[in-house]
Amino acid sequence: MSNYSATQTLIESMVSERIVPGVNYAFIENEQSFTSTIGFASIYPTVTQLSPFAKYDLASLTKVLATENILLKLYDQGKINFSEPLHDFIPEFSDKRVRLYHLLTHTSGIAGWIPNRDQLTHDDLLDSLIHLPVTSEFEHKMRYSDTNFILLGMVITKIYGQSIQDVAMKEIFAPMGLKHTTFSPIKKDCVPTTSNDQILQGIAHDPKARQLGKDCGSAGLFANLPDLITISNGYLGIDRNILPFGQNTVSQLFENKNPIGLKARSWGWDLRFDPQEHYPLILHTGYTGTLMLLDRVKKTGLIILTNRVHPTGHNQIFLTIREKIIQSFLKENDQ
Repeated sequence: MSNYSATQTLIESMVSERIVPGVNYAFIENEQSFTSTIGFASIYPTVTQLSPFAKYDLASLTKVLATENILLKLYDQGKINFSEPLHDFIPEFSDKRVRLYHLLTHTSGIAGWIPNRDQLTHDDLLDSLIHLPVTSEFEHKMRYSDTNFILLGMVITKIYGQSIQDVAMKEIFAPMGLKHTTFSPIKKDCVPTTSNDQILQGIAHDPKARQLGKDCGSAGLFANLPDLITISNGYLGIDRNILPFGQNTVSQLFENKNPIGLKARSWGWDLRFDPQEHYPLILHTGYTGTLMLLDRVKKTGLIILTNRVHPTGHNQIFLTIREKIIQSFLKENDQ
């Protein structure tokens, strides 16, 4: 295992400096993985110990691990190629310029603001989303948005005739043998979050995920560190058979899919670049304090699981140290 001591020190400082209650993290290198668990699962209203097998609210990692992986499976089977107009699947969405790849790369230009969004019912929220206008940012700006992946979840529902979350369990996680990746976890197995001073445990932190339930393709997934290592090994090509689609499809994730001049982005994943050789690594984060950063060339990776939105949702300092951790990993990974 390579020496990631500076990165490890930064990760663990989040606990010692009380930026997060606790952290489960892993470094992956080829068939080896180093894992560690420090700190607490919760510090309010009582202090509880953190388990190495605790399930975390993955928040936006749901986008790439659930919704996108279903689409990649369909792509791998030749059933879609991402050039299809969104209108073909959701006729109520009237702008025929928007293709599936615009949603996957967050270049759709779809406006994101919905008045009184958190007060809407399930049906009213979906209706509002599919009637959002396409702005002048279409194909001119990469703007990360949950809306893109909620709409992709609706595309999946149209194809399969089932909710996005049911399809993900059946088509992705069950075939992979993942026993601890779920949209309906047991409460006691989960690390709590906090929203509007309310402790949430085993319930999605994201309000849209709570409103839309099984129809949310942008958040709502829970998993533990061992399952995420298993998934990562598939992306890295260490286990070439674990993912429900081929490695040729996986390799395409490690490419910039956006035009020159726009922020580099793959299908679903953000991209970072090796400091010396400048090839892409894939990165995704979750609002709750989760992160996956994977280097397919070196077959290395970093996974961090925290509940940075506990005991309060106001935790901007986490975002600063998260970027320092990413930069530290990229540097040490290059040595």
